[in-house]
Amino acid sequence: MTLLHIPSIRKTPMVRVTGIGALAYAALLLGGCGDHPPQALDVKPQGGRIILTGATVVDVRAGNLQGPVDLTLDQGKIVAITPSGSPPAGEAAHIVNVAGKFVVPGFNDMHAHVLGTPDPTGPLALMLANGITGFRQMQGSALLLQQRRNGTLPLFRQAPALLALPGEPLLPLNAGTVDDAVAAVRQQKQEGADFIKVVMVSPPAFLAAQKEAKRLGLPFAGHIPPGTDALPAIRGGMKSIEHMGPGAALLIPASADQNELQHMAAALPPLKAPPKWLPFKDAIGAFLFKKTAVNPLASVSDDTIRISDKALATVDPRKFHALAQTLAASGTWQVPTLIRGKTMAMGDAAEFRHDPHLRYMPSKTVDLWNGVAEDFSKLSPAAKHTLRSSYAMQLRMVKAFDEAGVKMLVGTDFGGGWLVPGFSIHQEFDELAKAGLPPLRILQMTTIDPAEFLGKTLQMGTVEAGKAADLVILDKNPLTDAKNLHHIHAVVRRGDYYSPAALRQLLEQARRLQPSQ
Repeated sequence: MTLLHIPSIRKTPMVRVTGIGALAYAALLLGGCGDHPPQALDVKPQGGRIILTGATVVDVRAGNLQGPVDLTLDQGKIVAITPSGSPPAGEAAHIVNVAGKFVVPGFNDMHAHVLGTPDPTGPLALMLANGITGFRQMQGSALLLQQRRNGTLPLFRQAPALLALPGEPLLPLNAGTVDDAVAAVRQQKQEGADFIKVVMVSPPAFLAAQKEAKRLGLPFAGHIPPGTDALPAIRGGMKSIEHMGPGAALLIPASADQNELQHMAAALPPLKAPPKWLPFKDAIGAFLFKKTAVNPLASVSDDTIRISDKALATVDPRKFHALAQTLAASGTWQVPTLIRGKTMAMGDAAEFRHDPHLRYMPSKTVDLWNGVAEDFSKLSPAAKHTLRSSYAMQLRMVKAFDEAGVKMLVGTDFGGGWLVPGFSIHQEFDELAKAGLPPLRILQMTTIDPAEFLGKTLQMGTVEAGKAADLVILDKNPLTDAKNLHHIHAVVRRGDYYSPAALRQLLEQARRLQPSQ
């Protein structure tokens, strides 16, 4: 959670904005409308009927290896897996020798904001070049939902698959009251939203929206706002919790001082939206929240630090274990987005400021990120210590949740500062490994687990005949070390084979397609 001050439009006292949800609020105002046509990419993968010969297939269910085998791909599907060297059946095919390589399902980024960018062409190309063949869009709109219905979304051949799309996130602007929240859920159901994304609403509006979403059969996912008790939210059917809460949301029910902390969180001033009547409110909001969207923790409040300090100091192991068991029993998924938590908690770290992948981002964006890093550097040493401790706790929570059987997914929250699309999923792999998760679990969290979450295990998530030909071909065995997930040799998307040369072309063209703003 964060507390920041923004100047009022009408010269009234400072407006106080609370909660890490301000990040998503800013993203709502700042995000592109998705109405820009994608730019052209001239990377031409090998299409048609393809046979990958000599492959070693990774069974992501059991963690076994199968091979060498030949995989026959046709019309976007895996049509056959046969012992290597057996005569190919059917019409002529393009043969690709992948002897000594390891074939896994394509990676899925289950928390991304790529369609909120002014032109998603470059980011989507970077994602595919880094092995991402599917993504869950976490910020939708009526326009994006309409474009999906009309088949005019800004997607293209070299793009990962859009796996799920919500409507507008629930915020004070569209869900400021119980009635508004219920109406927003009903409207998004009519518009075809795949799920409801909640960010920052009052506890009564949260519970009413969750109840209505459940009645309508819509998954309810997102944040647990300050003041909202996590346990009723979980028991009420929360499909997924993003960012480990965020803030102290999941630590409070594990604290020996739970009631006091809940009261402190509820006492934080609520997020206030610009008045509905205010002309150009979106443009004004974009101006005011531009830096906040990069890293809301650069303006962290003393109140938030006090809540975090107390929550960290009063964790009760028995209550924490009970929380993990409740999460596991409820079926509520976690999308930790650890790399996003790290870039916020360590907002001026040299590893981010000197990341060589920043060359794929527009120079003005990098300048903005550096400016916010300077703001972050001015925080007190005590505040920085608390933020680092909070992130270390997130790592411990991920390990404990996994051991308790809590279901989890890989997500990056691309859209915030220091996160370069595509490359950030590999940073997430590294953070999950740092948390103590074994390589197979990390691989499952980006392949078969997303398929289960989406109810699409018959279509994706494993390398089997009849499944989608969305694959990553690795140079090294991903079961022995999670770092081997970085060693991508080639990618297959919808049955199209992207060779090492084609992947280099994607990266180069993505770099050249940086938007001007």
